[in-house]
Amino acid sequence: MHPRSKVHKLCLELIARFLYYNNSYLSMEDLAKTISNMDIFSLRINQVLDFLKTKSIMLEKLNAIEIFGGTGQNDVAVAISVKTFEIWEIDGKLKPELEKKFPNAKIKICNSIERLKQYQDTSKFDLIMIDNPTNVFGAGKNSSEYCEHFDMIKNVGKLIDKEAIVIFLINKKPFFFNKLKKKNELWRKRRQEFYGNINTNDMSIPFLTSFYTELFRNMGLTTIFTNSIPRHNPHLDYFIFMLRKNDIQYGDSPKTFDWISLDPLFSRNQ
Repeated sequence: MHPRSKVHKLCLELIARFLYYNNSYLSMEDLAKTISNMDIFSLRINQVLDFLKTKSIMLEKLNAIEIFGGTGQNDVAVAISVKTFEIWEIDGKLKPELEKKFPNAKIKICNSIERLKQYQDTSKFDLIMIDNPTNVFGAGKNSSEYCEHFDMIKNVGKLIDKEAIVIFLINKKPFFFNKLKKKNELWRKRRQEFYGNINTNDMSIPFLTSFYTELFRNMGLTTIFTNSIPRHNPHLDYFIFMLRKNDIQYGDSPKTFDWISLDPLFSRNQ
């Protein structure tokens, strides 16, 4: 690669990181326009799909869902690879764009987190994509009742029949901008509540892998294999979990997790 091309790619990645972590200042339309010519996100998801192929996963046989649709910029490679594709997205203004981009997909405009809490449909999925925001956020413009994937991960088992691959984003080393001080303080608090008494500003891959393996175990889901692939190094990673439902379930959705069993993991992240 020509040195200038390397610099150009690096600049694009830096811009993408900045926009991603400051997306509260941009509309979805503006953000989409700004990064529409960047192939950074799609390159990363292609790496995820390539990994699944190494595990002998036949993508063309999978029924897939994206829980946080957005503009769908990052889901095209998935949609053309799988058997069926469903998208949930809260912003109704994005529906025409999603319908154009994914003509064969089933698109539902809904609050994904609340829908999953009440989920009783018979539809189950083999591939579950969770392209979650990486800060606090909410249904309203300035609301912040949710955080990352924390409010929906405990209900993901409702979408699984026997086995499924779950792919979600983890912000292991987040940006904390001064101009977002109030919002970021809430973000820090939510991360501390979720991950426990550790330094959530810089979490290791081994710790996170063990943490989520144990979290899923508490939900009645056994991890068959797992991997992580950087999306925005060194901050944001795709985590991939192949999960199998246990014969004995803990109920429709656990109210609390056995955090005591996670205590030994905390020392691994110090």
